[in-house]
Amino acid sequence: MARLDDRRLRLAIAALGFVMWSAVAAFHAPRTPADFYVFWTAARHAAAPYDPAIMTALQAQFHVSGQIPFAYPPTFLLLVWPFAQIPLALAYPLWTGLSAALFFYASAHLVRPAWLSLGLFIAPPVVLAIAPGQTSLLVGAAMIGGWLSLKHRPAWAGVLFAIAACIKPQAMLLAPIVLWGHWRAARWMVIAGLSLVLASFAFGPELWPQWLLALADFTRIAPGTNRINPSALAAGPLVAAVCALLGAWLALRYRDLTGLVAGGLCLTPYAHQYDLAPLAPVAAGWLIDYRQRGWALAAAGAALLAGLVATPLAGLLFAGGLALAKAPWPRAKPRTDDALPAAPTP
Repeated sequence: MARLDDRRLRLAIAALGFVMWSAVAAFHAPRTPADFYVFWTAARHAAAPYDPAIMTALQAQFHVSGQIPFAYPPTFLLLVWPFAQIPLALAYPLWTGLSAALFFYASAHLVRPAWLSLGLFIAPPVVLAIAPGQTSLLVGAAMIGGWLSLKHRPAWAGVLFAIAACIKPQAMLLAPIVLWGHWRAARWMVIAGLSLVLASFAFGPELWPQWLLALADFTRIAPGTNRINPSALAAGPLVAAVCALLGAWLALRYRDLTGLVAGGLCLTPYAHQYDLAPLAPVAAGWLIDYRQRGWALAAAGAALLAGLVATPLAGLLFAGGLALAKAPWPRAKPRTDDALPAAPTP
């Protein structure tokens, strides 16, 4: 009965997330253009999503200043294309509500007791991901689901990791380290990833070289944005190498979501505060079990959930604190009552 109640509670939290955040998105849609507008517009013109003229027209329509390029891989179009077939005023709330529901449902499997995951509704990294319709919540739901499925359903875990990588490739940069030894999951991640790439050919194989060009253009824009990745502290190969080593060390030390997200933060040249949303439920666990997990992890978790990890220096201190923490966060105990089994024990 307790397990059934837990499942119902998670579903209730997911439903609340859908209702609350889809309503917020519906309220703001006529007033404040969101990042989702870029995704929707690109998918609306799936034959040429990287054409700058498309985004220029979007800027003129909604009076948006600055540069708003579309730099996601063609595989991402597979996910957002269905939403582009309906009006933007409906697509934006639906996308936002579904993203929130999937994320909170997955998060409620990590946060114990599950009702405490309601606190994530106001955590800055999560809110900053939800409000503009960013992809971090979908990536986070896929990463959390993949990690929790790794022991009992490795094939499903691989598929989920592939989905995360095909939305944001940088989110899975350290997958070769974190998934080392989990060969079935790694094999299925490759199979599913290649399948998604082939499926994206429906929009035209020429989109892949166009994406690489768009990505190169985006890297020239990135230094002028409010990044939080530690490598943004200073340009140069030495800083990049130190950050890469720190990221690799975190992946080797934790071999879990912490290694993927925090290590990836050090490795990528571009990350925003909302890119830490997938780590928010893990950080909540550090706080809840502070006696067992240590004050270093509790402090790091508090900083993340309070929105203090919002600059490159803060990102470096956050990653450094994790690197010096006493021990990785404990794995969840095996479960058999839901679709997201527990993570493997070391």
